[in-house]
Amino acid sequence: MPAILDGFKLQPNEEQTLESQNAKDFVKIMMLQEELEREKERLYQALSEQEKIEAFNVLRTQFNIPDFITVRDASEILEITPQMVRRYCADGKLRGHQTLQGSGKWRLDTEQFIGKPNWDKFIEKRARIKKQSVNIANNMLDYLYDQE
Repeated sequence: MPAILDGFKLQPNEEQTLESQNAKDFVKIMMLQEELEREKERLYQALSEQEKIEAFNVLRTQFNIPDFITVRDASEILEITPQMVRRYCADGKLRGHQTLQGSGKWRLDTEQFIGKPNWDKFIEKRARIKKQSVNIANNMLDYLYDQE
């Protein structure tokens, strides 16, 4: 990371405004994050359907992403109401199936949400869940070993 930050230069007026190296590095990271978001979007748009599937399969393992998501997760990712998600499913605009006919409960194919508005937030949420699960498992193992 230091090499990336060293390679990114601030404008002279920005450089002079910031006194501490921490503040300079923070501003650089924020600017780099914006550039990365633009580049990520450009690359996603250039992916073929097969490439999207390949990328999803790698990300699935890394971030503990399930094959299917709930209506609530889909509504958060798409920034629409759960009712709209259900309507899109019924209309075939989203790939999903009802878990019980007429129940309003849907399971949606997760891979169709890559690149959508809040996909990153969903990934962060899944990473937090994975971390919490690992911590719980470790605590349980510690407890069991202490009981021996």
